[in-house]
Amino acid sequence: MQKILLIGSSKLYTSTTEQTIAAAGYIVERADTGTAGLELVRAQNPNLVVCDWELSDCNGHYVLKQMRKDLQLAVTPFIMLSPLYDRKHLRHTMQMGADDCLIHPFADDVLIAAISARLKHQEAINNHYLSHLRLAAEHLNRLSYYDSLTKLPNHLLFEQRFTQLIQTSANPIALLSLSLDRLRQINNILGYPAGDSLLQSTSHRLQACLPNGTMLARLTGNQFAIALSNIDSLVTVKKLATELMDALSRPFSLPGHEVFLTASVGVAMYPHNSRELTVLMRQADAALEYAKRQKSNYCQFYQPDMVVATEYQIRLETWLRYALERDEFEVHYQPQLNLQTGQIEAAEALIRWHHPEAGNISPGLFIPLAEETGLIISIGQWVLETACRQVRQWQDMNLGLRHVSVNLSSVQFNQGNLSQRVAQTLQNIGLSPRMLELEITETALIQDANAAIRTLNELKHLGIRLAVDDFGTGYSSLSYLQKLPIDTLKIDNCFVRGVTTDPKNQVILKSAIDMGHDLGLCIIAEGVETLDEQSLLETYQCDFAQGYFIGKPMSAQHLQAYLEQQIALVSLAS
Repeated sequence: MQKILLIGSSKLYTSTTEQTIAAAGYIVERADTGTAGLELVRAQNPNLVVCDWELSDCNGHYVLKQMRKDLQLAVTPFIMLSPLYDRKHLRHTMQMGADDCLIHPFADDVLIAAISARLKHQEAINNHYLSHLRLAAEHLNRLSYYDSLTKLPNHLLFEQRFTQLIQTSANPIALLSLSLDRLRQINNILGYPAGDSLLQSTSHRLQACLPNGTMLARLTGNQFAIALSNIDSLVTVKKLATELMDALSRPFSLPGHEVFLTASVGVAMYPHNSRELTVLMRQADAALEYAKRQKSNYCQFYQPDMVVATEYQIRLETWLRYALERDEFEVHYQPQLNLQTGQIEAAEALIRWHHPEAGNISPGLFIPLAEETGLIISIGQWVLETACRQVRQWQDMNLGLRHVSVNLSSVQFNQGNLSQRVAQTLQNIGLSPRMLELEITETALIQDANAAIRTLNELKHLGIRLAVDDFGTGYSSLSYLQKLPIDTLKIDNCFVRGVTTDPKNQVILKSAIDMGHDLGLCIIAEGVETLDEQSLLETYQCDFAQGYFIGKPMSAQHLQAYLEQQIALVSLAS
């Protein structure tokens, strides 16, 4: 029931006024003074207030003003009862926010009619706003759970419905991740409105191909997700994926253009591949990435050997961004043995990362991530500076090292100011350029061969030694080898491992060494792990050997002790 608060002296109302209001179906509360009335109205928040103009402690205008200043009471219906038949008074009362003003004397039925009218008006206003709030809530719901362009469910709604599907389905479920190929090219050439039109047409074609009730969602710009339940075999999934790709391969009509699209599909199966949706989606994405590498119109099911993104990779990137400033990196040095003299005469600088919580983290994990995020620029510069300072110290100690090698990633190598940064580093540290060797992989060199040759010439002009790392595993043409101003070839360990028992590897290894010597290059064989492998390399007249048999990567202090011991032994022998 609606509550009415009467504020004013009991003399104001007839003896039957409160009874009449109650008989009309309202709850009646009353306060004799303005102060008491304000306390009640704040405490009880009535549906309507009837207030006398003449109060013992204030006037009705004061009560009305205080109510309209209160956000909770600002729109509470208010009827003023006044003995003043004055137009200015009435106008001022209405301007202050009163909903009605009755002039004494008046009958009870007039007051009841005024109360009923004001409450009906307030109810109409409330219904109006509630209607708008419902519409706004529905709109927000669509924004939260639906894609505004295709009107398909987004990833949030898809995840909710997939979870429900898992709970109700006893059969396997196929999760398909479908990506449109070359949509970016359409956007760049024809504009984003054309791309948007294609996405809308794509959603229509997909819906037309899918069985009724199949879950379809748009996850990102060009990626859709499909959940197929009641799967009887993988052949059924493959057949539907092929139908989807065929449907999308038919031409799309745009104003003034006929456009062709292709698609790639990755599939992961619940529960065979995973019972967790987040893992299942990452597995489908891993399969999709494989499918994309097959160019177009290819469907790939997830396989256990596929690389799946994990939460650990996200944590790893966060840790990596702070590792340098928190001094978590260390440079280790792997010795290189001169096979003619039998002495350690060079070393390769290798970065190591010890995280305070995760412990030692493999370079195979964080180096690719550093390259992907661009952090390799600052990390690589730190390695270069650290190694150069250490070599400068060893040079002063005359420990017999000819040089130390530092690896350059393809990201570093393709920086336009590489030679200037290296020159500045050498100058700042005071290291002779001949003590530094920079290693570049074949794959880094072939990205832009002409630019690579220019950069190598700039570095060579500084007096730095240059080496091609992992030789034999890349795709560079041998014709470029004679054009590169390099000093060293490092033969990849895949050609050294097990070479003593593999005649084919022996032929490849000896040919590579002979070719390098014919070009006037120093040859280093990586991955030497046995005395027999070292002996065979000596037979082939390889110049240097590097590997665990020669020495594992070690701290600067350990390598220094190793070199000092070597000098002591040479002195004793002489």
